[in-house]
Amino acid sequence: MPRPEGPLAPPLSLSDADILDAMRQAGVYLDIAPADALALYRRAYAHAAARLARDMPVAAIMTEAVIVIDPRADALTAARRMAEAGVSGLPVVEGQTVVGVLSVRDLLRHLRLPMDAGVAAVAARLLDPAACLAPTPDADAGRTPVASLMTSPALVISREASRLEAARRMTERRVNRLPVVDAGRLCGIVSRGDVVRSCRGMGGGCGL
Repeated sequence: MPRPEGPLAPPLSLSDADILDAMRQAGVYLDIAPADALALYRRAYAHAAARLARDMPVAAIMTEAVIVIDPRADALTAARRMAEAGVSGLPVVEGQTVVGVLSVRDLLRHLRLPMDAGVAAVAARLLDPAACLAPTPDADAGRTPVASLMTSPALVISREASRLEAARRMTERRVNRLPVVDAGRLCGIVSRGDVVRSCRGMGGGCGL
């Protein structure tokens, strides 16, 4: 295995004296023997190196064939596309640029439907407003442009970013998928499921 470079590259040699000198320079009292501090450093370094060694770029786990929607398309078209593809969100793309993301939750809010309803309920509601007891914002709810409902700007990730970074962003922002971009252009999509499947067999998982 090649010697790591950058922040994780260890010094060529590290002695108890080096640790003791660093402890003195810290300017605070540390109740730990230099030998113990050195052992702790080595364990922490080994742990970090192992974690990074088993990571991989988003490009290795993403789905390249992405189902997208145009910002000028209407809500009904978007709901049908989600239902047919069995997905709960679509990148909104103009040309090859991601300008937003439309999720089933955006459509549920628009139709004032329960947040636990699925995309099939959304499509049914838009196709036949009278079939649902929930109030409809207006009779033309299905004609509302996607641009008015999408979340923008979109939260995206680069294809070179790490799998762990993708997991962190999805967890922090509470989203289930991230459009993947290369030089600003859409090139794939990565989901929580992609991350979880790629982490099977890894101790501690990938942070999801």
